[in-house]
Amino acid sequence: MDSHHDHSRSFAPPSGRLPADDARNAHLDRHGSSPESFEVAPRVGAGLQFLLQAKQYAEDVAADLWDFALELRELRSLDLTNSDLRWLALKGYVDYAREITEPGDEKRMFRRMRGLTFVKRLCFVVTDEGCAAATTHDFHTAAITARIDAAHAEPLPPKVVVPPPRLAPHWDSDLQELRLNGLIVKQFKVPAPNQEMVLAAFEEENWPARIDDPLPPQADQDPKRRLHDTIVSLNRNHKHRLIRFMGDGSGEGVRWTVVTDEANAAPDADA
Repeated sequence: MDSHHDHSRSFAPPSGRLPADDARNAHLDRHGSSPESFEVAPRVGAGLQFLLQAKQYAEDVAADLWDFALELRELRSLDLTNSDLRWLALKGYVDYAREITEPGDEKRMFRRMRGLTFVKRLCFVVTDEGCAAATTHDFHTAAITARIDAAHAEPLPPKVVVPPPRLAPHWDSDLQELRLNGLIVKQFKVPAPNQEMVLAAFEEENWPARIDDPLPPQADQDPKRRLHDTIVSLNRNHKHRLIRFMGDGSGEGVRWTVVTDEANAAPDADA
């Protein structure tokens, strides 16, 4: 009997052409290299730095680079968009594949993806070109500097911007309490496994703006309906209505936001 792996569809580690090679080559044939003044969002540079760090971790322990591949949701926590990721792929700065590792596997296993569609369980690694870009290119100031030089203007003094402190919730699984800024948002008096799994996933990932659906599949339940019902339940019975949970529009993810409307911040009547 065949084992649970279909080795014709998986690889560990990947080699050869990048998943987006054809699309990238076509892009370069049409447009050539990108102009030096092209402005890249700072978050793209941050994403490359995270991928470069993962590569350094792999090298430090003499592991395969793909053992340290970053999941899509980790890059999403940096607010990287699909356009950011497609640009990185077409530039040849990243390689990506869908993880198909199963319980009991000794190594992480991946399946190559064609095109520029990003699916669940997609993972990314930095390429040699990406390493060079991460260490030599200033994604924050290169475009601004180029525009100033072109205009022969005196550089403006740097403006110091102090970002406001990030207000993140905290889920205490021992006390079964969700808090924000010291105030109890929600407290569970009876077990609520689905809600608790969502809160635990947010806590584990340090409360990014969005996470993938963390609920394990159930044969008799539609996953999108179950996630929707869980989100509805998460928004009920708040002692202080300071947080609102939302779907991501695909039925496969959860988002959260701080409630800023004072009228909506009052406790629920049945809390």
